[in-house]
Amino acid sequence: MLKILYNIVIQIRNWLYDYKIFNSYKSSIPIISVGNITLGGTGKTPFVIYLAKFFLNKNLNPLIISRGYKRKSTDQILFKNGSFSPDLVGDEPFLISKKLPEIDIIVNKNRVQAVKYAEKSNKKYDIIILDDAFQHRSIYRDLDIVLINTNQNHSLLLPSGTLREPFKNISRSDCIVLTKNNENFNPLSLESFNIPIFQCEESYSLSNNNNNDGIGFCGIGSPSSFWKTLNDLSINIIKKIEFKDHQKYNAQTIRSIENMLINEKTFFTTEKDWVKLPDSFIKKYNGVFIDMRVEIKNELFLNMLEKLCPKN
Repeated sequence: MLKILYNIVIQIRNWLYDYKIFNSYKSSIPIISVGNITLGGTGKTPFVIYLAKFFLNKNLNPLIISRGYKRKSTDQILFKNGSFSPDLVGDEPFLISKKLPEIDIIVNKNRVQAVKYAEKSNKKYDIIILDDAFQHRSIYRDLDIVLINTNQNHSLLLPSGTLREPFKNISRSDCIVLTKNNENFNPLSLESFNIPIFQCEESYSLSNNNNNDGIGFCGIGSPSSFWKTLNDLSINIIKKIEFKDHQKYNAQTIRSIENMLINEKTFFTTEKDWVKLPDSFIKKYNGVFIDMRVEIKNELFLNMLEKLCPKN
């Protein structure tokens, strides 16, 4: 029954936007949306970083807008270079700010309000990247990108499965980007949408390689991808813990990890988890995180980005 009600609400909401009963705000600044159709685990954060770097390399001034999921604060916050804690801005925006210290990030649940603020700013933003915004149809986007984790099941709606809305709704996007490089995934299943499909090239490295054995833990949307990556990097995980997505590393959580580290000194985790760990814990052990980088080399996709660059 809950699944049926959820589906009805989603269908009605999308119908109201499709028939212009609900309007989408059109910004004077070009907007790219990066989102997905499932709960987490598609690689949105590294993809947002990749897009921002693309525009930085064009000598443009991009702005990233995020909801700041699971943050303790409620007001809009404009920040850069990790100037606020993960608790206040959310773990993903915080990580992005550490990787791209020169870029402004706004966290605000009201995306329209954030976009209007950006339009009035004297910083003259050239482009806005909306993080995790496929379902946020209150803003018109000039390029709507949907990421698909090729390891995930795409058959069941919430709460039974991981789909936020029916899979067929991908058709309203401008392009599909496949992530996680599952060789068994058949992209032909997406051709009926009649929109461009691109393969995301992913590379992984370790923050240090002092030891190839240790415990592992993560609090992300797709933990199976993390364990697979460690295995591909020839890491032997002796014990593992899977926390909930966006896990906060409080004293109780740290104790549960340290109980596994009694006979070990090395731990492996994701970079998103790493930035939330207490400094005292990091200094005490030999910690290693995975650095994930993504890229799309397809000329059609690059041209789609180029078209959004302001003409001098």
